Amino acid sequence: MSQIQQVKEATNILEVIGERIQLQRSGSNWRAVCPFHSEKTPSFFVSDTLQRYKCFGCSESGDAFTFLEKFDQMTFYEALEELAQKAGITLEKRTRNQDDDRRAEQIAVLELAKEYYHYLLLKHRVGEPARQYLKKRGITSESVRLFQLGFAPDSWDGLLNYLTKKKKYPSQLLEDVGLVVRGRAGRLYDRFRGRVIFSLKDHRGRVVGFSGRMLKAEAKEAKYINSPETALYHKSALLFGWSELKSHIKQANSVIVTEGEFDVISSTQAGVNNVVAIKGSALTDQHAQLIKRLASQVLLALDTDNAGIEATKRAIQVLEPHDLELRIVQVSSGKDPDDLARQDPSAWRQAVKHSISAYQFLIETALNQHDATKAQGKKQIIQELAVVLTAIESQVEQEFYLKLLAEKLNTKPDLLLNDLKKYAQKPGLRRANQRSEKEEVAVASTLTRHQKLERYAVFLLLKSKSDLRSRRSGELVDLISQLPELKPLVSWLNQVTVEDVFKEQASRLAVDQQELLMAIWLDPEYGRLSE
Repeated sequence: MSQIQQVKEATNILEVIGERIQLQRSGSNWRAVCPFHSEKTPSFFVSDTLQRYKCFGCSESGDAFTFLEKFDQMTFYEALEELAQKAGITLEKRTRNQDDDRRAEQIAVLELAKEYYHYLLLKHRVGEPARQYLKKRGITSESVRLFQLGFAPDSWDGLLNYLTKKKKYPSQLLEDVGLVVRGRAGRLYDRFRGRVIFSLKDHRGRVVGFSGRMLKAEAKEAKYINSPETALYHKSALLFGWSELKSHIKQANSVIVTEGEFDVISSTQAGVNNVVAIKGSALTDQHAQLIKRLASQVLLALDTDNAGIEATKRAIQVLEPHDLELRIVQVSSGKDPDDLARQDPSAWRQAVKHSISAYQFLIETALNQHDATKAQGKKQIIQELAVVLTAIESQVEQEFYLKLLAEKLNTKPDLLLNDLKKYAQKPGLRRANQRSEKEEVAVASTLTRHQKLERYAVFLLLKSKSDLRSRRSGELVDLISQLPELKPLVSWLNQVTVEDVFKEQASRLAVDQQELLMAIWLDPEYGRLSE
């Protein structure tokens, strides 16, 4: 038996996938919202019996290896190594290719840099100023160890000499991962000097970069500096604290998004552990996709100044298409989560508990920015909120916010809704993710008798495994002879592949039918059609 087969047989796909996304039992299988595309109705199935997964929405499928390759962005060999280690199997050494070697070396040198910074902070006399700084900020030794905080001494070449002279790493490697900078004269020097160091980790827990906070308040340099974009570090895809706190995020099914590392650390010390921080000033689609793996709710706790309010509004626009419940944590003016969590931990916990919906936040913000007592101010408020409020899918929820806004504008909800719809259709206001009216009608409509028959016909078609490739079924033929309105369906089936049938129809089938279709689709005896 090959080592790959040994690892495969020792691996339970439910454990692998269940550690990364939330699975719910569905009959003999498990289901979830697909981590590979945006959807509202779960169409991602995992079979314990077959040790395979399949999404009926986007057609992604495979085993534990392919899941790790796609979800964790691993190479096949990296997935094999991780699963082998988890199973306690020692792999024979193999010859790596150049890309594998380079990536492994980059990860190794960054890990070593983290250990260097961490050691200096914890045990070396040079780290005493940083220890006092963190103590003054109320950062505990437990937090220092949990987040692997470190200290970069005020030296031009401390890390450079340690890694090149003592550990024998090439200087070009250090430059490639952003640990050193090349000056105008061509001389290399440490990027981080005289700073508390935060390790920045990817979703797999690997150090991919660093952030440094200047100790001296009077220093002319930037208060914070980060690693540059590299082959490993991409700030648009990274959330500080994700690796350390993802178990809390998954348990809460909710994540609080802040703007700084100290926000995260102080929050955990105050007992709120499902918290992360963005790097830079903007949330991205990549952040949203990462969050959706573990949580269905996002609480935004960004700065409360004008720039922070605008950043919150932009974040709502980014997150809204991803079908996440959005709420806003309101922090007292002039404070950030770090301040509040340190000065009054109970108040921070209450602020999180009493967060408001994103819609309420947008309404309150519009009312604060425009004069609701004047006609022009009312018009500006309606224009600003038109697209957001008309896009609310739940009529009950929409009615609630219409009444709330109508009361503030001293008008009637039906008149307000008419104006909102009018402005929402104007060019430039409509959002890219908003469906057309035709699409909305199609989504909202109930299934007709014909559609129900279509679903059953497709079910019968795929159930006939022996004739699956020819797409013919005696039972289906009998059904069509009795129900001539299905002839257009037959015509369509004769022009498409089985894969098309799944993409078009499977997401609309009942759970038990989806389970059977998945078993048919993945059955090794019939060729695993998705591959």
